[in-house]
Amino acid sequence: MAAIDRKTLQKLIRAVEEFRKFDPEMPVQTVLSFLYTASLADKPDGVSIKDIGTALGVSSAAASRNISKLTEFGVKSQGGHGLLETQEDPMFRVRKRIALTTKGKRVLATLMETIE
Repeated sequence: MAAIDRKTLQKLIRAVEEFRKFDPEMPVQTVLSFLYTASLADKPDGVSIKDIGTALGVSSAAASRNISKLTEFGVKSQGGHGLLETQEDPMFRVRKRIALTTKGKRVLATLMETIE
């Protein structure tokens, strides 16, 4: 087993703690939904709920619930975190495009600073 790099682990812990500021019980799938959305943001046709589901290895319904938690509206009338926004794809109206909000971009910048 490789030696434990405590500095790297501390950086990862601080990054996870950023998400706990929004919700101390935020599921890992929800955190990963945000991170995958950020990592796929440069896709020419945008990021879809299906893309996130595929990346997470979950159904589109499960991906949709995780994305909803990160939008302004949340799930089941509970307010969300406002980190992501969804928009209808004008070329394929069933498809939703997902993007970081201004707040989401700030959180991503904080995360990147934390792990540098």
